[in-house]
Amino acid sequence: MRLTLAVPDLLAQSRETLAAVPSLARLAHFAGAPTTQRGRLDSYLVSESATSGAPGIASLAALGAGLDPGNRYVLRADPVSLVAGRSDVVLAARIDDLDAGDADTLIASLNAHFGRDGLAFRAPRPDAWFVTVDHAPDLATTPLSAVRGAVYPWLPSGNDAGQWRRWLSEMQMLLHEHPANIEREARGRVPVTGIWISEGGRLADIAHAPATAIFAAPSRAGDVARGLALLRGNAVRESPADFAALPKQDSATVVLEPANDANTSLFDRNWFGPAVAALERGTLASLQLFADGKGIAAAWRAQRPAWNRRVLAKFATRPFASQLPDEDDA
Repeated sequence: MRLTLAVPDLLAQSRETLAAVPSLARLAHFAGAPTTQRGRLDSYLVSESATSGAPGIASLAALGAGLDPGNRYVLRADPVSLVAGRSDVVLAARIDDLDAGDADTLIASLNAHFGRDGLAFRAPRPDAWFVTVDHAPDLATTPLSAVRGAVYPWLPSGNDAGQWRRWLSEMQMLLHEHPANIEREARGRVPVTGIWISEGGRLADIAHAPATAIFAAPSRAGDVARGLALLRGNAVRESPADFAALPKQDSATVVLEPANDANTSLFDRNWFGPAVAALERGTLASLQLFADGKGIAAAWRAQRPAWNRRVLAKFATRPFASQLPDEDDA
């Protein structure tokens, strides 16, 4: 059996938290140095050889979230808070607390304004926003998770970038005094003051969907994996409680819920520890770990180690987190 574990936000945990997970250090010992890139782990799910993103990510996320885009070109359209400074605009946060009413109202306003330009905004869930167009733009974008500080260096580039940058400015103006935002502020919530577009593509851009059983919850963390399963016409199931409950498959990909300081040790007991032990025994032929956080995604790939490497791993003291690059080096 070949197993892939995908753990969003694992790399956002403190180095002390990660160093306290011995199974991660053993896996890193067997796998060697990880491959890394900016952004989220989704690219690794789509293409095991991904080094600088993969096409069609947004279309897969839309499909996994419940929106079938057909042959339309899809971009993520994340609702964000932008803060204007004296000389630049800074990305403050993604807005993750929208209810269905807020989302529907804002999406309707965006469609009323931009429909004549051929843009169609969709939100199959309040936390999953997309914009679709008929024709693929000449556009290079930056995943939201990789953006830091002032937004100007991260704005779209390419032959069609001028038009999209103008649209993004119009979106800011449309949202600035929107009644839904005024109401949100009155409730003590952060208003949606901008849209961040990224990771565009079509479902047809996916060269092949990996032949693996996929286990992922319906969520922003699991949408791309769920989209991959649906693209292949396969059933998609939520992640089992632990490694022992995982049905036996030739190949399986399990997307866990985003990591935090509270559940990382639980992941160690339920998943990392048992999976690494199975790799050492030979029950698993291979084990991959895809993780992200702080704007970086990384992939570790390990085959069943030889006996001498298994012995050496018991004495390995190099912390898992020591293999991670700084954000500027990814």
